Amino acid sequence: MKNVKFILLILTLLSITSNAKSPFLGIKDKNTTYVDAKNSCSGIASQSLSFCNLIKDKDKKSECFGIVKRNSGYCMMIKDKDKQNNCLSVSLSNIGYCDKIKNKDLKQSCTAYISNNAGYCASIADEIIKNSCLGQVEKQLTFCNAIKKTPKRKK
Repeated sequence: MKNVKFILLILTLLSITSNAKSPFLGIKDKNTTYVDAKNSCSGIASQSLSFCNLIKDKDKKSECFGIVKRNSGYCMMIKDKDKQNNCLSVSLSNIGYCDKIKNKDLKQSCTAYISNNAGYCASIADEIIKNSCLGQVEKQLTFCNAIKKTPKRKK
């Protein structure tokens, strides 16, 4: 009987790890990134926590909650410093945090949002960040819904 339980335990663990998207096999769901970006954009644009709740990435989820609730406590849970500074700029209404962002596109998006000026979104090269920027600044879900998987670039 002990052998049967042991075998069932092993089979259960194997089925869990073979279906896992992350920790055991290290496989990242390709759809997660753009779906999380779309939900984050929609949450911030509509100021709705229901979209934030759908986000799987912990940093992205904390960023969404921090911005929508304007609560820097959520921002402090973010490991990625660029996302943390983006969140802090909004939650504390301090554009100085945008200046600390190293990613050029995210810095433009941060500046656009905090200054409520969609003109900053125009120079963003990354399509996901650009659509998020426009959606959040203009408060238009049509830009968020335009977020799609980015095609592989030709070398």
